[in-house]
Amino acid sequence: RSRERLLRTQRRPKPSVLCKFTRHQILALLTLLLAEFISFCSMSVMAPFFPREAGLKGMSPSVSGFVFSFYAFVVFATSPFFGKILPFMGAKFLFMSGMFLAGGCNILFGVLPLIRDYTVFAVFCFLIRTLEAVGASAYATASFVFVVEIFPDNISGVLGLLETAMGLGMSAGPAIGGFLYSIGGFGLPFYLLGALMIIIIPTNWNTLPAISGSGKGTQHASFAKLFKIPAVSIIGAIIIVASNTWSFLDPTLEPHLSLQHVSSYQIGLIFLLFASLYGIFSPIWGWLADKIGNHWSMMVIGLFLSSAGLLILGPSPLIGMETSLWMDISGLCIIGISVAMTLMPTFQAILKCAEEKGLKKDLTTYSIVAGAWSCMYSLGDMTGPALGGILSEYFGFHICTTVMAGLSFFTVSFKF
Repeated sequence: RSRERLLRTQRRPKPSVLCKFTRHQILALLTLLLAEFISFCSMSVMAPFFPREAGLKGMSPSVSGFVFSFYAFVVFATSPFFGKILPFMGAKFLFMSGMFLAGGCNILFGVLPLIRDYTVFAVFCFLIRTLEAVGASAYATASFVFVVEIFPDNISGVLGLLETAMGLGMSAGPAIGGFLYSIGGFGLPFYLLGALMIIIIPTNWNTLPAISGSGKGTQHASFAKLFKIPAVSIIGAIIIVASNTWSFLDPTLEPHLSLQHVSSYQIGLIFLLFASLYGIFSPIWGWLADKIGNHWSMMVIGLFLSSAGLLILGPSPLIGMETSLWMDISGLCIIGISVAMTLMPTFQAILKCAEEKGLKKDLTTYSIVAGAWSCMYSLGDMTGPALGGILSEYFGFHICTTVMAGLSFFTVSFKF
């Protein structure tokens, strides 16, 4: 999920460049785009209904939040491992095996409601989710190698297209999940997505070339040197908080909206609206960041707006208003726009800090900065659902959003 987001700040591919792609490159690109879309769609598809279904089994909101966040933790933990073994296994085998594992786990997740015992249900939720994340980590790592090998002259542009597919998957996933759940129950969304992932494997095998990754890597000392830069630490905190703001809603928003008698399908549409605004405003803020070059001001304004949106979403006791659907939607709209504004300048800001310390603006530096960005975003993506679930369960959704607003506001003080 983090690798694709960080490159939205890079230049977008021009149509004239895309027209120069060979037929083989176009087919490979379509294959990677479809895999990326399905991957992130399957990751977010259960957001509108899983907390409710898990609650019927006796699972608390905090444990439900850990089910969401554990996926990101596994991807975060296994990505370096797959990066090391890829040269020996080959990118093609790693990609296909990851797709097969993730697709099979999707299908298995759909049968979990058949388990009556809560303990067994909870254990298998984490077990299947873990294996699915391992598969996703495998083919996500391999897809990066395919991009570098197949599109050596358009790496940033193609990764930008993959980021778009990721955003569409994250946006459409809850809407698709809510719709399929409303007509076919818990299992239907997982059966369809899992089967689709497995069905397209033969096509992917014929489309993608057999390549092996390079054995060369980035020196660990370079990462250590980057993290010693004070400004990078501040930007890292901003990335973590922004990622928290985005991800804590996965296990908490659905129970909150259900109290207002909003259907699963309508909740899916609200998730779609929230994520769509993020996708629409991301290129706008990215263009603005390139134009004005004042990355700090954009991050600070974005954090302030995120705080305001979170206070409205609760609504927070600090503003003394009653809960209403229009306030929730308004708060989500502000959050979707402001999180994009906060995250867009962060990659260039870290890169600028690296250059000021003597690192050249080349592929090696991009790899170092990308790895740092990925780690910080994944950390926020892991802790967000868990933190949101705990706060929502023990203190209520309004206190949860107030705490998240406080984190955004407090992070601004690091700059001053």
